[in-house]
Amino acid sequence: MIYLHKLLPLLVSPLGLLTGLMFLALLFKRQWPVYAAMAILFLCSFPLTARSIWMNLESEYPYQPMSTVPKADAVLVLSGMLGGFESEYGYVTEWGDPDRFFVGVQLVQSGKADKLIFTRGQMPWSDLPSEGELLKQKAIEMGVASEQILLTSAVSNTAEESLAVKSVMEQHGFNEIILVTSSFHLPRAKRLFDEVGIKTYPYSTDFKAANTILDWLDFIPSAEAFRDTSDGIREYIGRLYYWLKFV
Repeated sequence: MIYLHKLLPLLVSPLGLLTGLMFLALLFKRQWPVYAAMAILFLCSFPLTARSIWMNLESEYPYQPMSTVPKADAVLVLSGMLGGFESEYGYVTEWGDPDRFFVGVQLVQSGKADKLIFTRGQMPWSDLPSEGELLKQKAIEMGVASEQILLTSAVSNTAEESLAVKSVMEQHGFNEIILVTSSFHLPRAKRLFDEVGIKTYPYSTDFKAANTILDWLDFIPSAEAFRDTSDGIREYIGRLYYWLKFV
């Protein structure tokens, strides 16, 4: 199923639409698919387009001070921030967006919860260490006691994380957790955790569109903006999928 979740969104992504339109142009020898592809390419390549999408994705869970967070049984940090590769000197860890990790550690160290839960995020085709194991090592290096850190079973997406976390909570008698993840990811994650009966207090971090000041560069197409637009549309697809699943 994880393979379908990764591949199917490509069909309706900007890249998938561009590819389909160019295929139509070649197949039927028509010019209008080329013009449509060019229009989609330019629209999706404007930083202003990407920023507008991400501002909407993050509108439900804006930034809030850590002081406003109530105490809970545990802080849960969802996977999705680490990368890495195998070298001749061993595994090399590389950070993507470490905000989730640092916020989770800060919440525990500030007394918002006694336990810190990491999920063992790992793709089924990977034989590298799971993300949760690596994050546990980093948290210990930052002063969190080993006995304060709990790990779930292996997971490959947010739906699996919700079930794995529920199992950990039942084992330890937890009633409520602080759910830490990226602001854009929180609406989908919160819904999945609600569906399995987990009481959560959502805390957002890793903001992509916090800076709302426009400048002239927002109107110049770029490959980075095209990627950001594509990622934003992918998140909308994920939300739509789970909305249809639970409707």
